[in-house]
Amino acid sequence: MLTKRPWEGECRVAPRDVLVFPMMIYSLPFTTIRVWVSPSREVDRLACTQLLHDDADAPLLPPDLIHLSGDISFNGSPRTTRMKDLGRARQEYNRLRQEKLSVNRQRKFVFGALYENLFPGYFEIDPMFRDYNLIVTLPSKKLSEIRIRLVAPDSGVDKANLLRSVVELGRTLHGPGNCRGKEVGDLGMMHAIGLRSASSKTYYVTEENTSSRVEVASTLMTEWMQDNLQDVLARIRNKDAEMKIEASPSFKNAPGSRMMISVNLANSPHFDVGDTSESVAIWVEEKPGQSKNWFFVLPNLFCEGRNGVVVKLSHGVVISWDGREIFHCTSKTIEGTDNKTYGCLWSSTRL
Repeated sequence: MLTKRPWEGECRVAPRDVLVFPMMIYSLPFTTIRVWVSPSREVDRLACTQLLHDDADAPLLPPDLIHLSGDISFNGSPRTTRMKDLGRARQEYNRLRQEKLSVNRQRKFVFGALYENLFPGYFEIDPMFRDYNLIVTLPSKKLSEIRIRLVAPDSGVDKANLLRSVVELGRTLHGPGNCRGKEVGDLGMMHAIGLRSASSKTYYVTEENTSSRVEVASTLMTEWMQDNLQDVLARIRNKDAEMKIEASPSFKNAPGSRMMISVNLANSPHFDVGDTSESVAIWVEEKPGQSKNWFFVLPNLFCEGRNGVVVKLSHGVVISWDGREIFHCTSKTIEGTDNKTYGCLWSSTRL
């Protein structure tokens, strides 16, 4: 017997029940599961303020983990430490900003500063229940918008499915990746695909199997954006056109001429100073619903009286934002057994 709880989108399942939803099929012992809510979704508009990254009170939500950093040992050898006190974590973060591994970073990150456990006091956004537009007032008083959406499980064209296509693309990626990674203290892998820059007119080397999957996933993402984030799509494509970009064949119908694909990523909060446009990203996993502690972290946003904003990631979450303006990162996720998380981002290429 299925018993509906008072809140939309969650329910209790008794032993031997089999539930069939567009998103998943479950036959489980007594447990709470997350299910797809309705395609007709409300959009909440929230006003937020972002602190300067070097403000004395920043990060509003500091990282609790410093991973394999030589700046926290007496002799420069890499070591790891965890902090349980919010004040100490913020103080240590600001000290490390001035240390050797971080002081000259254009992206304004602290080497190895990661979010393993979130300090209390943040504002959490769960896109499972509704969509969100965050209207962020920057220190310059300029407004920057972050949009948060959720792709329907059956979204696609004909028999091609958007979420499945991104998972299949992720499966073709192997090795340590070709950008960032351990050299900047990240966990997981990051793969850059497409045009390196408008000036170089060279492309990242990509295996044929990956290129074919890029074409499918990119085309389906563009189709989804036409219906859901058309103005974001237009701005990215127009920036490429302005720079007279000649995209590779697999990017002919892509949202932008450049992709970044992460695998099980955890990274330090940063700006994407080399970008030329806003970005759009979709997150998926091999086993939907299995990952825990999976968040997109906006540590310097003040929203609804809370310090820091975190977006609860799940299979099919889409976020658009301007990484040149919004300080952001991804938490250290617990993927679970035989599972991987993928973040697939499109933007215009660099100069």
